[in-house]
Amino acid sequence: MRRGRAGAARRRSLGRAVLLSVGLGVGCASSPTPNEPRPDDASPAITASPLGATLPSEGAPDLAPAQLRVAPRGQGDGTRLADVDGCAECHTDAFAGWKASAHSFASFDDPVYRVAVERLRAERGKQASRMCAACHDIALLVDGAMDREVRPEDPRAHAGVSCRVCHGITAVRADGNGSFDLDPSPVPVPREGDPASARAHREAVARPVLREGELCLGCHRSFLDTATGNAHHLPGQDEAGAWRRSAYAGSHAARVDEVPERDCRSCHMPRVPAVAGDPGAKRGTLASHAFLGGHTWLADAQRDPELRAIVADFLKQSATIDIAGVTRASGEQVFVTGEPIAILPGERLVVDVVVKNERVGHRFPGGVLDAQDTWLEIVVTDARGVLTHEAGTRHAATGEDPTAHRLFAHVAGSHGQALRQRETHDFRALVYDNTLAPRDAAIVRYGLTVPEGASLPLTVRATLRHRSRSLPLQRAACADAITPRGRAFAAESPKNRARAFDPCPPQPVTTLGAAWVALGGGAIASRAPLRAEHARALAWAQGLSHALQEHLDLGRYPLALAIGRAQTEPERAAAVALLADLEAKQGRREAAFGAARRAEELVGPHPALARVRAEALRADWAWAEAATHLEQTAKLAPQDDTVWATLAVMLGGAGAHARALEAAAHGLTLQPRDGDLLRVQSLALDALGAEPALSARARDSFLARRTPDDAPSVRARCSANVPRCAQERDPLHVNELRPAAR
Repeated sequence: MRRGRAGAARRRSLGRAVLLSVGLGVGCASSPTPNEPRPDDASPAITASPLGATLPSEGAPDLAPAQLRVAPRGQGDGTRLADVDGCAECHTDAFAGWKASAHSFASFDDPVYRVAVERLRAERGKQASRMCAACHDIALLVDGAMDREVRPEDPRAHAGVSCRVCHGITAVRADGNGSFDLDPSPVPVPREGDPASARAHREAVARPVLREGELCLGCHRSFLDTATGNAHHLPGQDEAGAWRRSAYAGSHAARVDEVPERDCRSCHMPRVPAVAGDPGAKRGTLASHAFLGGHTWLADAQRDPELRAIVADFLKQSATIDIAGVTRASGEQVFVTGEPIAILPGERLVVDVVVKNERVGHRFPGGVLDAQDTWLEIVVTDARGVLTHEAGTRHAATGEDPTAHRLFAHVAGSHGQALRQRETHDFRALVYDNTLAPRDAAIVRYGLTVPEGASLPLTVRATLRHRSRSLPLQRAACADAITPRGRAFAAESPKNRARAFDPCPPQPVTTLGAAWVALGGGAIASRAPLRAEHARALAWAQGLSHALQEHLDLGRYPLALAIGRAQTEPERAAAVALLADLEAKQGRREAAFGAARRAEELVGPHPALARVRAEALRADWAWAEAATHLEQTAKLAPQDDTVWATLAVMLGGAGAHARALEAAAHGLTLQPRDGDLLRVQSLALDALGAEPALSARARDSFLARRTPDDAPSVRARCSANVPRCAQERDPLHVNELRPAAR
């Protein structure tokens, strides 16, 4: 615990982050809560202080809507950025890793990206595609080439995120969409026997920002708005924000949980041997430039078995799967251990499968969440091995199995339909998101009726599968790749690296984990639980804690198990803290405070426990008192934008407008386009009597980024017209297993 608090304190001044922030929907931030004292915001010290607005920054006007800034600017900057051969002459190990990486295949030579960006350019205009180019096509963007047709023979269209891009970054801003400052100047070349030239080279390519956790933020966060051809503002990918809210970044507002602090580089750029003697190596190793991630498709396309195995092994460490519980028709919950579980023919059962984001510092699966393809396969067989029920088993072949539970974000068009081919300019609203936050768990429930006359035991097997992209997107990329233009890009690609990326062969499917349980017939329930019983019960309870209000009590049984089977004080504190959170969600203030107090006796003051107290008080509309507790959380978890957004809303609701403005300002340094923070800022400035021009700018900024008016109707159309949509919007629903055909 001390290590986590110290880590958070060290970062108190570093704030930068977030996206896909939670909707706070707790009322108008300018209205004080009835029967609470209104804080005195009209004191001379406050009214005499100058008021300001924290507004989103912008990139260079001629590169908009990209957020990129380039200085100094000059002729041929893009050609220089596209040149990787000059770096490869010396940095052979780094180049060998990079050339098969997703950074290398980021531009028009990636057929999956190309089919999406060219559709955008055709339907919304070339200028709108500059937003994409800020992270995918920097060499084209800085030369103005994105405003014209991109030719297959143009080397800049094959440059991707080149050496000189990352090593030319001088600063990163929190906005996303390529919000970094880039120096494209020529890099001094070291001369043999000249220490000064070697020093100048190091200073040019090893700037301090390369060693900061926020380096990746500028591109691994994105948003859409009218400038990208969309109807309104929409948040998008945000690995940086999710990481900054997590324990891996030293932020502990979400839960009592201790993990080693890690940043993007330590996971995605592990140290590897410098087998070719790269001069950038230290003690024989250098940071991997393969940028490991879930890129099994790209690795497979390189026909490099070693790389494919490395990527698959990296991916398999991400998440775990467990069958934790069985619920009978009576409502009785049974924890799956090594003890037999008796069942009866004709009995109705619900099996709880737990999927946990065990080791990923951002959402799992990551990247563009609408294009992900991670799913569960469920197979039920009897004692003779005869299939009785299944779900998701056809997904590997067709990508269209309606019984498959998929870990992805359903981003809808105007009719509520999922847009599966990266039609980003048609996105209207996020309907639901089944991906997992860092260290979080989800419950996927499966219902079945034990067949009459079944030969017991029934064995339920659950398998977590992954492939890089959805099959609809792959089909679109393949169709484009076989056109004359697609073939022309493929022909040019080997001039820049070893091999072109052919999107048409089947994608590899990676098994991330499996679990099973035997039901009935005196069989043992499971031979190999994935983790200790305390951890399994806690993950089960954690997943159930996301249920709608009427189902929250389901988490009490596994919480009692987790508390009773904890072996250490931190383990018990984690479970008791989750119990406190459950009590707060159910409006039991005294019970929540009592559980939080018991957890503190085990681990001491903790930001998650202060947050629980605040949530319990907010449920009673005691906003001023709740804000006092949440301020403690904010001090100990200063990088968590959702904490600052909630705090700002609480303070505004309590009429503490100056403090609300301060909280909003801090939150906006982390997430400059958060609608709740911008709303509180605008209302606070009005309440404090800010200059009309300043208030107008703040109001306009909020109105441009508020939740769109049509979002509820888009979600309603999805529920009404799209199969399984209404069901998937419920975070804890039962998926009916498909009886096997007889």
